[in-house]
Amino acid sequence: MKGLDGRSKRGKLSAVFSRREWVPFGLLLATLIVSASLSESFRDLAYLLRTTTRYMELGMTALTMTLIVSAGMIDLSVPATMCCSATVAALAFHAGLPMEAAIPLGLLTGLACGAVNGLLIAYLNLPSMIVTIGTMSVFRGISQIFIGDKSLGKFPEWFNSIEKIPVFMIGKARFGVTILAFILLAFAFYLVLHKTGFGRKVLAVGANEQAAIFSSVNTRRVKLQLFLLSGFVSGIAGLLTMSRLLLVRYDMNLNSEIDVVAMVLLGGAEISGGNGSIIGTFIAVLLVIVLKTGLIVANVTSDAQMFMMGLILLLSIIIPNIGKLVQGFRDR
Repeated sequence: MKGLDGRSKRGKLSAVFSRREWVPFGLLLATLIVSASLSESFRDLAYLLRTTTRYMELGMTALTMTLIVSAGMIDLSVPATMCCSATVAALAFHAGLPMEAAIPLGLLTGLACGAVNGLLIAYLNLPSMIVTIGTMSVFRGISQIFIGDKSLGKFPEWFNSIEKIPVFMIGKARFGVTILAFILLAFAFYLVLHKTGFGRKVLAVGANEQAAIFSSVNTRRVKLQLFLLSGFVSGIAGLLTMSRLLLVRYDMNLNSEIDVVAMVLLGGAEISGGNGSIIGTFIAVLLVIVLKTGLIVANVTSDAQMFMMGLILLLSIIIPNIGKLVQGFRDR
């Protein structure tokens, strides 16, 4: 019996340490250590929180992207949806509506963008990558048509810099609204993906859509709901970005698609679907934040930053599959 208990404990430990979340966690620790050696600021919690706030909006969209990738799809229109939602809210405010009424319009815009993606993908059976590349240009083009090269600002004082409102403090470190919203969303989506029947349907669609259909899963409804959720959260993220920047431009969050996808894949989600981890994405968001901030502190050029992001992304994919690669070479 003792032998069985020992093997059982070793099996549980093996299962824990074989989880894909350990890869981004290890990379996060390594990046923190290197960054701390470059600048003492990385040993200051207040500085880290101020830096983190800048990327929290994209982190929120990465959480919903995790669900979409787990279902075997992708949404490259997320940053454009954020921009379009913020644009509608800003235009409504400058047209004379109070900000309290403009905010729901921005959220409805995000929901509408998600509905467009969901209907095209779920009910016309179009590839999600092709659809969202197209809508990415359409949604951002809408912003450019109405704003042009100008910017919209001068919002109410209470709306400006909402993320600076301290929810609670630890010493001089301020946990603001945006960080708290990200944490709460991460917890909610963890429950949705890993603890609910809807989450099981999402993973089933990603693993084998035909098998899910034979199991009486309404795959079209699941896909539409995922893109509606993505659009709505993108609307929230867009409004928070507008509040942080104090203005809206058509190029807001331009080319941020790579960052969002990197956060999801670094977190252990498989691009083919059937597997995803909210915990992994949560860690990966922090990893991307620390990495980007460290590279900026080190005065690394933007081209080199893209190289490093690509390298980290490749490592996150290769490391969990080293065993498979070794076995493949042996089989040859």
